[in-house]
Amino acid sequence: MKATNYVTGLWKFSDKVPVDQLVEVAEKWAKEDQDYIQLYVRKASKNQYAIGFMYKLPQEESGPGQHDEYFNKTSDALKRSFGNDLVGWDLASPTWIIK
Repeated sequence: MKATNYVTGLWKFSDKVPVDQLVEVAEKWAKEDQDYIQLYVRKASKNQYAIGFMYKLPQEESGPGQHDEYFNKTSDALKRSFGNDLVGWDLASPTWIIK
């Protein structure tokens, strides 16, 4: 099975961040960047919520540099917007899509 050129994961936020604010961020990303395949907001743990995503990297097969570029760009923007209320993430690439 061939791996995709997608990075997938979650950006997790503290319970201080309202769900509506995360929905606004995800909607903004969806409008501004056509490389997002999926964007959603979901409960992550206890009272925390997360933005979940699937993002298409530029080439057929992703490499560490492309993953790092996406991670650094996006985490910097989220840290500027949310500070310490960005509490974690779980991102990975490549992704094998089953269905």
